Amino acid sequence: MKNFTIEGNLYKLKPQWGMNIPLIGAFIILTIVGFAKIPESSFKWWMLGISILLLISVLSSYLIINLDQKEIRTKIGFFGRARIISLESLEDFTVLKTKHYGILTINVKLLANYVNSKGKDKTTVLAQAFFARPIQHILNDVNEILGDEYQRQTEI
Repeated sequence: MKNFTIEGNLYKLKPQWGMNIPLIGAFIILTIVGFAKIPESSFKWWMLGISILLLISVLSSYLIINLDQKEIRTKIGFFGRARIISLESLEDFTVLKTKHYGILTINVKLLANYVNSKGKDKTTVLAQAFFARPIQHILNDVNEILGDEYQRQTEI
């Protein structure tokens, strides 16, 4: 389980830097170019602000599996709501791939399908990346953590 840190029965997903480092790096480079080449423009401040928001977004995202309380806690992004999913209401996991022109994969998400307290079917994002392999590794780790008792059907 290389994607999670373990603290007793608490499993925390490590920050997924794979898709975020190139994105944050590109905005930092644009910030530096803005300060060096066009110092009178507000462009540099916009790029710096976006870089900081992206970094805060990555650092504030989390996925925690708590086997003592039998729940999954997740939050994706800076503006995303924190969600708590009880393992009893968890139905299955879905790997969703978004393709551009049906060829180029531009986003892959790991979704948890569950039934909320009102009996409605809900879906929430647990993790996302540019490629399917990191998401598949995270899904394998989640299935290993949850074990046979909570083994769910997985759709791909």
